[in-house]
Amino acid sequence: MPLTTAAIPVESLAERTGRWARECLEWSKVPFLPSGERVGRVYDIVGPRNLFGEDSLFINLGYWREHPTTLDEASRDLARLVAREAELGPGDVQLDVGFGYGDQDFLWATEFGPKQIIGVNVAVEQIEIATRRAAELGLSDRIRFEYGSAVDLPRPDASCTKVTALESAFHFPSYARFFAEAYRVLEPGGRLVTADITVRNDQRRYRKLLTTAGFTDVTTYSIRRDVYPPLARHLGKRLRDPDMRRVNPVLRATFSRPGLLAWGPWADYIIAIATKA
Repeated sequence: MPLTTAAIPVESLAERTGRWARECLEWSKVPFLPSGERVGRVYDIVGPRNLFGEDSLFINLGYWREHPTTLDEASRDLARLVAREAELGPGDVQLDVGFGYGDQDFLWATEFGPKQIIGVNVAVEQIEIATRRAAELGLSDRIRFEYGSAVDLPRPDASCTKVTALESAFHFPSYARFFAEAYRVLEPGGRLVTADITVRNDQRRYRKLLTTAGFTDVTTYSIRRDVYPPLARHLGKRLRDPDMRRVNPVLRATFSRPGLLAWGPWADYIIAIATKA
């Protein structure tokens, strides 16, 4: 059975408390790491035990427009939205930057059928787990995961037809450098799509950075009303479920309904689409 949150072994209270303490200690060291290592280390510390999904290992806030009943379903809907905006289909060579544990790539491979998906990430544990899961699902011939930075993509020029970043670009060291790299690795006519957390009223700057990188037909739109309010309502119930006792209290507080209502109004959630001329 491929690893999911449902397959995570049960911990005793002592084991769980000890893990939380180690996680908090490791998080306290992150600011002192080289900048290129911080994000990957944060996610390696988080690990599958601290995810809010029911059965998947998705790490995103979900898209709730069609009123899904679980975070897993909302996460799949967000992945589908990105794929539709990318016009993903057979023949595509897709570079997915910041792939988490690979759930979105598995969905894209089975539902949209691109020729190849290359996932790039800086979290070592995520690469190892996603690679193992792809093999268990029989998808290793179509999906591969490798270490690489968003601002120095390990791909030749004009080698991809689509580049995606599903709720990952806000972690990257530089939007400008990522957009320039995405432009470099795309074929003419290729498309970049991001689903991204930003500050409110930032879409104009986002579009300008994309056009400065050389992209044309740049479009951005907000889906924040279909993300933050319904997510807050869902997590208000979800975090009371017994299996959520495994999640670190710091993360539970951050994404609790009061936590989301505190920081959610300051955040936007945008979809951006851009084409390489």
